[in-house]
Amino acid sequence: MTPLLFLSFFTGIRGNCPAEWADDKIRVLEAAGRETVVLTGMGSHVANRPGVRYVRVPSLSWNDYKEEIKELRAGGETVPLGMHVFLPFALLFGNIIDFVLRKITKGISAGRWSWLITALPVALYLKLRYRVRDVFCTGGPTSAQVIGGAVVCLTGGRLFCEFQDPLLGATMVRSSMTRRISARIEAWLAKHSTRAVYVTAEAARLARERNPEHAGKIVGVYPGAWQFVPPVSSGERGKRDVFEFLHLGTLYGSRNLDLFFDALDALHQEGFEPARAVRVVNLGAVYCETKSRYLARADFQSLDALDRVDALLRARQASCLLLVQHVDERSRETIPYKTYDYLNLKLPVFGLINNDELQVLIKSCGGDAVQADDLAAIKHSLRACLSNLLAERTAHGENPPGLDISRQFLQVLECTDGRH
Repeated sequence: MTPLLFLSFFTGIRGNCPAEWADDKIRVLEAAGRETVVLTGMGSHVANRPGVRYVRVPSLSWNDYKEEIKELRAGGETVPLGMHVFLPFALLFGNIIDFVLRKITKGISAGRWSWLITALPVALYLKLRYRVRDVFCTGGPTSAQVIGGAVVCLTGGRLFCEFQDPLLGATMVRSSMTRRISARIEAWLAKHSTRAVYVTAEAARLARERNPEHAGKIVGVYPGAWQFVPPVSSGERGKRDVFEFLHLGTLYGSRNLDLFFDALDALHQEGFEPARAVRVVNLGAVYCETKSRYLARADFQSLDALDRVDALLRARQASCLLLVQHVDERSRETIPYKTYDYLNLKLPVFGLINNDELQVLIKSCGGDAVQADDLAAIKHSLRACLSNLLAERTAHGENPPGLDISRQFLQVLECTDGRH
């Protein structure tokens, strides 16, 4: 089998969700024995290994160039000589590109569009050099998908485009020109893709409505996440003295625990005894206006963020994992990637969410999920969740189901039915 050409602007960057997303898929390919050539941005921290070769290409944008230099140094890498040679080109032409993008998009776009100029010739070379048939693109920055589309148009083969976020999300604030350009890019990619993969059923449905002539190519597939640590056994879940609810990540704005604590306090007042054994832990930053209220609580603990694997090891100690979304419309078409890390742990998940599809997913995997702004529903579900946790102390049931990232990803490349 010929190598797969894998395109992602971000790989190997700590704490960068698009990079972690791409890295997990590369691990799947490596485990499956699929030889892979990865074309990625210069700021990525990567190293070749058997079956996986990385090629890093800088972006021509001056803003991107500076970020890439900063990321290389932050990761402890020596800036390659080629980046210093590239500096005058980025300074001169990159500033021009940034100026044009500001005029078109009314700001610096996150699409990393100038990467097209530098990465496309390299992608064409890799496609021909390794006689690649299949090209997989993910992002993050949409430049990866556009490069993949251009390569397949020029040289043939099969194109698989994954959109971690929809190009035309219903709540995305963009200029009218940017939306028109995004719509044309989406239609063009749908036309030339073997599979155009969206990561929620809702995002895929809306994309099919926008592109009815290519609807048969547009699918929704939950990505899943790589299994870094062993799942928690049912026996382990029943050995805790307290009911620890743990949230991984940052709390800010409408993504907060205000109503969760109000519901917990209401259960206290009603004399619901298990509520007295609850401890809430946030592993990450807290920027909520009510932070001082949280810190004043005896049942709340705030811990510093950890690397992904260390965070998951700490999460294994919890009784239940908290998933918290914003209560505004931005949550309707997306599912936080950490959801799949949560499901891998086989721990109960309690979701404060604003996404009907995510609610169904959590419940199908044995968790509880409720509308994030509905206090009465939160209290009712929290009572049920605590009752279930209490029952586990004496009677251990089966671990809840999860998602297998290998099955989820490889079914896309094999062109089987990837819909939910």
